[in-house]
Amino acid sequence: MSSTYARLYVHLVWATKLRTRWITPALAPRLHGLLSSRCRALQCVALAVGGVEEHVHVLVGLHPSVAVADLVRELKTNSSGFMHDECGVDAFAWQEGYGAFTLRDTELDTVREYIHNQPAHHDAASLVTEWERVGPPRGVRCAIGRGAMRASLVTPCATLDCVGCGSR
Repeated sequence: MSSTYARLYVHLVWATKLRTRWITPALAPRLHGLLSSRCRALQCVALAVGGVEEHVHVLVGLHPSVAVADLVRELKTNSSGFMHDECGVDAFAWQEGYGAFTLRDTELDTVREYIHNQPAHHDAASLVTEWERVGPPRGVRCAIGRGAMRASLVTPCATLDCVGCGSR
């Protein structure tokens, strides 16, 4: 094949340190715009960026030469500097780690809608919102890595025993 063809979609999510509510409604559009522009600078396409006061979601079309870990490191580093330097939030920091979930192109609309409707999801205090905060309850088959709940469960269950993916 003379050229590279790839359709690589990843849903990224990460939180502020200690889930502190630093991303105010006034700052969110600026932060989300920065995340989108940083994706473009790394030859990726931000298909949706959203979140609430203490976490962000980025749905990205990944360039085949860009590793997920490198993209997230760049996004977190640049956005942290932005929050310090441009927004005056001196104590701002992201938690270590992130969630990254691959998607099929048929799942994009569902995840895009989920990201764009983050404030409504969190206002409703839904089960998925609770799972984002603490992970699924013990014994729940989360199927991370197997596709069953990728579009709705956006945080790995690494803090709890998980029957589905074996995380502890």
